[in-house]
Amino acid sequence: MPRRRHSRYIFETAENWRTFRHELVINNLRINCQSCHSRVAANEPYSHHWLEGEDATHIKLSLEEKLVLRRIERERIECFLLCDESASERTSDFLLEAGTDAVPQLLRFLFYEATRMGVTIGFFVKINQKREHMYYETSEVQISHFLDINETVDLLFSLLLEKISNYLALQHNSDLEGFFVKRLKVTVKRQWTDGELQLPLQYRVKCDVNRVQSNNLTPVDMTLLTDSYLRYQGKQFGDFPASLRVNLYCFRMCASSKELYAVPYLLTSDDVNNTPTFIIQNDVTGEFRGLHEIRNIRHFLRADSQDHLFVCRLCKTHFADRAMFALHKQINCGSGFVVWQMDEPTVELHANCFVLPKQYFKHAWFGLGR
Repeated sequence: MPRRRHSRYIFETAENWRTFRHELVINNLRINCQSCHSRVAANEPYSHHWLEGEDATHIKLSLEEKLVLRRIERERIECFLLCDESASERTSDFLLEAGTDAVPQLLRFLFYEATRMGVTIGFFVKINQKREHMYYETSEVQISHFLDINETVDLLFSLLLEKISNYLALQHNSDLEGFFVKRLKVTVKRQWTDGELQLPLQYRVKCDVNRVQSNNLTPVDMTLLTDSYLRYQGKQFGDFPASLRVNLYCFRMCASSKELYAVPYLLTSDDVNNTPTFIIQNDVTGEFRGLHEIRNIRHFLRADSQDHLFVCRLCKTHFADRAMFALHKQINCGSGFVVWQMDEPTVELHANCFVLPKQYFKHAWFGLGR
């Protein structure tokens, strides 16, 4: 049974101050997050909460890093190898670093100027007892928003480890201590499509559910709204037209738990049922990419009872949230994963091998060109 975990995002007003805090609830234990906390005057707009502090949602790319990406595009590099350069066998630490840091960092970097990407992850595995060498690879999964990267990588790593664990238990009567991984491969197919930027999966699955929507919304001049937002964003004393009666929300990511949440950015009306409401869409570097209308903001923000436990009908796996369940269904319970038996390790020669600069990537990444 998975841990029941959810979060509360709270605004409290006292003595002319408004405080935002993030409260994690794990199995009914309440924990105050130290990363998500801000305090502004009670009469200031909500956007002032997000002017300062750590931005865990976006990345910053220097000119040199963009030139690295241009080389990757020019040489059509889609395959990347991550190697554990330590002398000792430290599979657990290596996979933990890869899954939580190295692979998500690479994918966020490659998502710059892309609208979606197809991702495949493979582990090169050495089985201790029989000195077997195997390669486990996932089927391709589509990532349509850069904020889906962490959850996608987490699920793919979990399923790969489950496949390895099942093999060890059936063939060698062993557990996960019986194998080593010193190298993994990530294949990334970047894609560019026209149209509106999709919502992160966590919120996209909410919008896919049919809900009663208000028909009393006043039409909004989207050109005026977009221009007004661009003049207003990121400014301490921005001016927003009083004639625009809209509510704006934005996405934030907790720097500690990596949880994604939506919070108010600018509220012009308390009548949430009849006020046009939009979520601000930015790209991976924080550049504005549009406004997505939200028809039922209460449902959009609420973690309802359906967000706690899902069971896959095919494999009976339990999931604690709807987004992970949707990812699981996208890859058909991992049924498309492949396993190859390999010969003893040999020297690999690649005609076009690009070492990603260590000053930008903390880990040993190698890009293989065509």
